[in-house]
Amino acid sequence: MKEVILITGATSDLAFEYLNLIKDQEKIIIAFYYDLKERLEEFKNSSLEIISVFCDFSDINDVSNKVVEISKKYDINTVLHFAAPRIKMERFHKKEIKDYEIHFKIQFLSIVEILKNILPKMKKQKKGKVIFILSSVTFSIPPKFWSEYVSMKYALLGLLKSLVSEYGEYDIQFNGISPSMIDSKLLDDLDPLVKEMSKESHPLKKLITKREIVEFIDFLLTNDSKFLTGNNFNLSGGESI
Repeated sequence: MKEVILITGATSDLAFEYLNLIKDQEKIIIAFYYDLKERLEEFKNSSLEIISVFCDFSDINDVSNKVVEISKKYDINTVLHFAAPRIKMERFHKKEIKDYEIHFKIQFLSIVEILKNILPKMKKQKKGKVIFILSSVTFSIPPKFWSEYVSMKYALLGLLKSLVSEYGEYDIQFNGISPSMIDSKLLDDLDPLVKEMSKESHPLKKLITKREIVEFIDFLLTNDSKFLTGNNFNLSGGESI
């Protein structure tokens, strides 16, 4: 039976890199996307069976309806949560409540709604893997002006720990991956100088690549150790200790 992987933010840079990494494997990918559908079209002739699902993660009713429908048709073994809005650098007193609401819905409430529908099946089958893309901000003093983004990464970390406590005995593995700054479209709204400064101040004098992150994701998904769960893996290259 083919492995069924549900991916949120399936057309994001990281998700696209992961799909390229596994394109020769026979897996079913439930690809939740909002834009850039053409990226999924690139895998038409690959070994992957891509099930494209348009979903507005800022609309929790849409998320609920789509995941209920999908979970009836497929037994999902793995969930990869990549979805996140673009980062907007702005001083705290200038941010609006809607800035926090959009991050809360897209990063946090969406995965809560998805897992509410998927975890009962994983529990019954006594297997499953869930990976959250977090951030190295959860290990050190965060950058200025990213309060809504940072807040949601900590919220996801709290959710991860709670799920490990509740579902760990059913051999469902939950892990977070916390990379330092990546050069991706998530940062398109930032001043390029910010990325250059981050690179120069980094101990390795470079940004982590998307390939390095997805290879680590693949390691977590293919490793058979039952004890490899409940972790927030620091992929900052020594920037955050």
